[in-house]
Amino acid sequence: MARCTEAEFKKMLAAGEFPKVCVIYGEEDYLKKHYVSLLIKKSVDEAMADFNLHRINGETCTVDDIFQADQALPFMSEKSCVVVKDFALDKADAATHAQLLELLDDPAEDCVLVFWQDSVGFDEKKNNKVKELTAKLDENGVLLRLDRMTGTALYKTLEGGAQKRGCSMSRDVSSYMVGRVGDELTMLLNELDKLCFYKGEGEITRRDVDAVCTRSLDAKIFDLSKALTNGTAQKALDILSDLFARKEKPVMILGTLIATYVDMYRARIALGAGQAATAPAKVFDYRRKEFRLTNGANNSRALSIRQLRQCLELLAQADMKMKSTALEERHILEETILQLILIEQKSDNH
Repeated sequence: MARCTEAEFKKMLAAGEFPKVCVIYGEEDYLKKHYVSLLIKKSVDEAMADFNLHRINGETCTVDDIFQADQALPFMSEKSCVVVKDFALDKADAATHAQLLELLDDPAEDCVLVFWQDSVGFDEKKNNKVKELTAKLDENGVLLRLDRMTGTALYKTLEGGAQKRGCSMSRDVSSYMVGRVGDELTMLLNELDKLCFYKGEGEITRRDVDAVCTRSLDAKIFDLSKALTNGTAQKALDILSDLFARKEKPVMILGTLIATYVDMYRARIALGAGQAATAPAKVFDYRRKEFRLTNGANNSRALSIRQLRQCLELLAQADMKMKSTALEERHILEETILQLILIEQKSDNH
């Protein structure tokens, strides 16, 4: 079967069908953890879990360790489950790869072997070795890729989660919350717990979100770039001070700021060519994040394309300084922010 959608996987488990081998990978950490836990719950009797559930550290184990756990007979149960966390399947050397192929060629019938790619990836198109592993999974297992939810699916998850917690949330508020907190599901659900506890019951409003929810780094940087391009220098400096107070690393702030200005520049070039602000998504990787270009277009109205180029050159220089000099990163970032303010104050549009 190999590649399997989330819906197909849920249907499989609901029917009591278990793959002999399952590789769970992708961008969404919350969903990966959720389906690993669900596989364990469905396949292993909780009373016998001490005997039939085997957790293995994939970063330190060998294929022999996995093989022995996979082949161990379940104790007083129909199934056992082996969870291997963070085994780098797509980076195995020749000898390890050969052992993996042997294991996947004949996995135990009474065991569910799970490769949970939590912190390591799995590039199913990387090389011939990976293709060989995938071919074995076509016969004896599944590949379950779980990427981040976006758009309607993410909004519905928040709205449904609010309802389960005794509250309600409109589409306007759920989309506003994603814009404030970010699209990482674990963080969103944590913030939703706080939000519903704060509200107690009834309809959650934007004001409630503002009062309770922590803004993501991306959202804070968007506020910073908006303050810079709108000429509100003091607000920009206040936001920067807040970021430092929250122990955000200067290199992370700079990297996110560069990405924000790149979005602005691409959107403005597209608009200048008579196209939609989202047109660059056809060329660059904005999969499910086209809103960044729309935000970029709105955020850059006070700057000309020439000023945006100057800003990008300045940010590139700051990035180079952070990587190649002994100067303090915070000092470099503060100096860069002040220079960006000066560029805005000399804007062609003023």
